[in-house]
Amino acid sequence: MVTYAAYARADINLRAVAIATILGDTAVSLLSGLAVFPIVFGEKLDPASGPGLMFVTLPVAFARLPFGTVAAGAFFVLLSIAGLASAVSLLELPVAFLQRQVGYSRRVAVALSASSCWLFGLLSVLSFNVLAEWHPLAAIPVFAGATAFDLVDQLTSNMLLPATGLALAIFGGWIVPGAVLADELDLGLTSLCALRGLLRYVVPFGILAVSIAFFSALALDTRPCLTFAR
Repeated sequence: MVTYAAYARADINLRAVAIATILGDTAVSLLSGLAVFPIVFGEKLDPASGPGLMFVTLPVAFARLPFGTVAAGAFFVLLSIAGLASAVSLLELPVAFLQRQVGYSRRVAVALSASSCWLFGLLSVLSFNVLAEWHPLAAIPVFAGATAFDLVDQLTSNMLLPATGLALAIFGGWIVPGAVLADELDLGLTSLCALRGLLRYVVPFGILAVSIAFFSALALDTRPCLTFAR
């Protein structure tokens, strides 16, 4: 969202786009849950199988359903489209850096960034087969059973995403001038004060509280959200 907003025209209403994005993303997430979990529960499969739910549990569930092959094919085609759509915005960050800071052409920057991501991503793919028994951080008890895919999943989901959200909240609440926020988002004084209050105090506190609770549970080895077993 940050990447697309950075390339948006000046006449685009960012507030309207943000609201539409939030509503659309939430609706799609709810529909996905309603589509996936009834299959999992109906086939008496494990809904808490973690990342493996998508690529291990669901294929088994589809295989037991009438016309399951067709449904599975449609599901994973749509999943691939969603992944590629997200990859475009994510890949733009290293591409823009290589273009502007290093001086590479766009084609070279795209090829280098995409190939690097693909090579690094092989570790995740191979974690489900030939590298399934490789545990990079086996010396650390809590990560003893974690494959490369598990580590990447936990790093991005439980560390990088909260850190990025916290940094964006601090940047928007304390660094970006209020006049810029009001102009870009077409906000009045009351709305601007409410937004800055949320970004300065409420959002950072919420992110920190959830992160501290998660890592406290992890340290106590209760791990309510962290499951490496497949």
